[in-house]
Amino acid sequence: MLSLKTTTAAFVAASVLAAPAAVAQDYPTRTVEVIHSYGPGGGTDRFVRAVAVPFEEIAGQSMVPISIQGGGGMPAFANFQQRRVDGYTLMAISPDQIIAHVLGRIDMAAFQPLARVQYDQGMIVVPADSPFQTIQEFIDHARENPGDLTVGITGAAGFDDTVMGLWNIETGAEVTTVPFGSSEMVSNTLGGQVDAMHEEYGPARGLIESGDMRPLVVFSDERLPVLPDVPTALELGYDVTLGRWRAFAMPADADPEQVETLFGLISEAVASDSYQEVQEQAALQFRSVLLGPDEFQEFIDNEIAVYTQVLTALGLTD
Repeated sequence: MLSLKTTTAAFVAASVLAAPAAVAQDYPTRTVEVIHSYGPGGGTDRFVRAVAVPFEEIAGQSMVPISIQGGGGMPAFANFQQRRVDGYTLMAISPDQIIAHVLGRIDMAAFQPLARVQYDQGMIVVPADSPFQTIQEFIDHARENPGDLTVGITGAAGFDDTVMGLWNIETGAEVTTVPFGSSEMVSNTLGGQVDAMHEEYGPARGLIESGDMRPLVVFSDERLPVLPDVPTALELGYDVTLGRWRAFAMPADADPEQVETLFGLISEAVASDSYQEVQEQAALQFRSVLLGPDEFQEFIDNEIAVYTQVLTALGLTD
């Protein structure tokens, strides 16, 4: 079986050979800026910087993240829309932009999808001394005692809340979400203030490997090779595969040739040894398949449909 790295490299090579005319020799000629709404040093900032290192080696131009925090991401989006459409401004997008779209705060039509790069998988994780040894025991208790089980999440009415809302819908096993900051979520789960937490494998890996926590279920299409005994929600009959993803977008009216050129450059950067090493260090290699503009648009359309269903059921939108 081919590795993801080999498959990605082959795809990149085919993409570059298939459209050599699209790679303009005079673009880019200066720094490409990537706006995002998170803090310096956070996951999105690190994502952009990880791609930027090989991008500069390949393109001969820098890629730099521009952090514009606060306001639920609205200031970053406004700044992105106010920039000149000249091929030198991107935005790092994620499920947060899908949620903002569904809630009527932004319009995803403002974006030209460029490349979905990372795609993580979440889990329900319990402390080592939890009475729940299997996800079925967890589900059975939640069905018999609606709302009794508490699950720690990061932030309210965001990605984690949406995933757990979908879990409630699919399983009919109602759990109550409790929002925390990331470090507080871990301490409160370990301390027994909540019964479980929702977290991606990468951030939870250390807690799992140390034996402090146990994963009960993975929200992915397939089991993780590093957690072969942990079932997926899908194999249990629950269509819960939403994951946190990170990607690049350009303005909706971006030059098509610049879109192709940048996707080719980002594809090469993502296939590089330096990026692949960073990706594996963060445990993001399991389903981070690169999607180009057309496939990424289809993915976004599906995400919008799912998030609309869940956020409506949660009473957050009409």
